[in-house]
Amino acid sequence: MSRTNQTASAPVDEPMIDANHAAAALQLPYYWFADHTMRARFRIPHYLLGSLVRFRLSELQAWLATTTVHRPDADLVGGTLEDDES
Repeated sequence: MSRTNQTASAPVDEPMIDANHAAAALQLPYYWFADHTMRARFRIPHYLLGSLVRFRLSELQAWLATTTVHRPDADLVGGTLEDDES
């Protein structure tokens, strides 16, 4: 039996990761990976294994390199909006 769903960017022996690991590795919100609507909106590459959702880090890195997304919390990353003490 041949495997027709393999891609050149994802080796067969590459481990699959869950939404927690994907979010941490890419420093993106967890819900982007956990929520079906967000995965569809951003076209995040993923695999459904029964009821489990899994990702390949190499595919996520390639996706991120070619995708521009606006993070609504971008202004809050690294601290408060303003550190004005005057």
